Amino acid sequence: MSARIITALFLFVSSLEAVQVEFEASVDRTRVAQSDALLLTLRIVSDENLQHMAAPTLALGDFHVEGPSVSSRIEMVNFTTSYTRELTYRLYAKRQGRIRISSASIEIDGKTYRTRPIDIEVLRAGQRSGRTRGGGFNVEDHLYVRARSDLQRVYVGQQVTVNFDLFYRFQLHNVGFKEIPSFAGFWIEELFVAQQLQASREVINGITFNVAPLRRVALFPTKSGAHVVESMAVSCEIPARRSQRRSMLDDFFASDPFFGRTQSALLQSEPIEIQVLPLPEAGQPKAFSGAVGEFKLEARAQPTHVKAGDPVTLRVEISGIGNLSAVGTPLIEVGEGIKMYDPTLEEEEKIENDQYGGRRTYEYILIPETGGILEIPPVQFAYFNPVAEEYVTLQSAPIFVHSAGEVAAEESGGYGLSRKDIEAVGSDIRYIKPDVETLGETFTLYDSGLFWSVQASVPFALLGLILLQRHRDRLRGDIAYARRRRARGEAGKRLERASHLLEEGEAGAFYGEIHRAVLAFLADHLNITAASLSPDACEHALREKGLEEETIQSLREWLIRCDYARFAQGVGERSDMNKIRQEAEDLITLLEKKI
Repeated sequence: MSARIITALFLFVSSLEAVQVEFEASVDRTRVAQSDALLLTLRIVSDENLQHMAAPTLALGDFHVEGPSVSSRIEMVNFTTSYTRELTYRLYAKRQGRIRISSASIEIDGKTYRTRPIDIEVLRAGQRSGRTRGGGFNVEDHLYVRARSDLQRVYVGQQVTVNFDLFYRFQLHNVGFKEIPSFAGFWIEELFVAQQLQASREVINGITFNVAPLRRVALFPTKSGAHVVESMAVSCEIPARRSQRRSMLDDFFASDPFFGRTQSALLQSEPIEIQVLPLPEAGQPKAFSGAVGEFKLEARAQPTHVKAGDPVTLRVEISGIGNLSAVGTPLIEVGEGIKMYDPTLEEEEKIENDQYGGRRTYEYILIPETGGILEIPPVQFAYFNPVAEEYVTLQSAPIFVHSAGEVAAEESGGYGLSRKDIEAVGSDIRYIKPDVETLGETFTLYDSGLFWSVQASVPFALLGLILLQRHRDRLRGDIAYARRRRARGEAGKRLERASHLLEEGEAGAFYGEIHRAVLAFLADHLNITAASLSPDACEHALREKGLEEETIQSLREWLIRCDYARFAQGVGERSDMNKIRQEAEDLITLLEKKI
């Protein structure tokens, strides 16, 4: 009986010693405009001061998230002390409609606590949320991001130019990209990225706006169907309302709004739907390899008069407007008597009037194997013109190579030499001393250690040359390998340029160059375009490579901090800029080891 009493007392004391915890979630409102911030608060109340606590787990994929900010307080009621810790997240909805904030969970002393889910309604930007009353001032009417494309109906491979512009009517601070579209289904070429706000004036429906271009991209759809260019999210700080007596409009257009409070805002462009048509199968020529746009073809060979066995260089240049990556090797068929080697490729990109293009030059080595006049048939290249909606086949003029056969041997003199060769030797050798003894002591070359050292090094030199040639061939044929090899060098050049900008005090340009250095390095190692690497895209790509979460989150936080700093209107502290540069170098070194 006494054992039962002791056990009961032990369980009673243990229950008294267990930590009492309450875990709940709340929002500041359940109806919110898409551009307004929603405050989500996770509150942890316990009867003991919990020093070490794991972070709560919650899924917020439907929101852009800032925070959390953490606050703590101690309360005493009826001689009972409670400890409260609050984590406040600032959320911006990515879409409209009803969204459920799922349960958050936290583990304390081996026990898991969960909050209840919360349902909210997200209204279109410009609509009133449940908290606004009367004819209040709408921020969305005076501050928004607009996305527009020059075409809504295109063919596969045809360029679509999309502009993202910021419209605003009052002073902004800390403008930065919050999320960049992934452009799924498109090949991307960056045309313009703003380093600072360069605004012009534009009247919209009788209202004057400052209009600053943020980004301009050339998109080339890779498959047919309905494609959506997702929203671009931009964050900034705007003047906050100072008092209830003054109108919101007065606060925003005050001459010194930033001597008061500010509030953050997140702006999202409307998605754009683009219809992509497949390339017509009817009339598709044999020489077509996928090029879409408008191109020119030029082919030339030199020299055109050679001896049999001597090389002839054939250069084929394709230039024009369109995605150069889709320009395939032109169709060349040489006849018998000419041996042709695989071409080398040179590429030069060019952007003119927001049209992406350039030129590709293919260089072939041809070896005439017989004498006579040999014909290189016309070079053919075909592309699809989306404006005319038809295939175009380009064809060069035929090229003729005059090849001289083997020269007949002349009448020979002694030692197998012709008379002309003997005359050349006779005029070249001026004097041969007849007395060998006066020439000095005899010397046998093979007795020299240097001779054998040189002989031993020949196989290694030959092996080195073979490896070097293989390396060069791989650089020419393997684009991914070439990008990885040059990644570190290109990043070093950008970091060096950033250092010069730091010395000159160009803060915006400095942050832009540092940001591009890390993104370009990562893009080269992953063999993707840098324009598609938003912080979320970087996180996804690195997670697929198996990198640990600590490295991924460090890179994400650095990119976001750097992106915010690029649009800051004041010059940052030099110590902060030096720190950002050193962090960039450390990130590049870390990624080089991990990827």
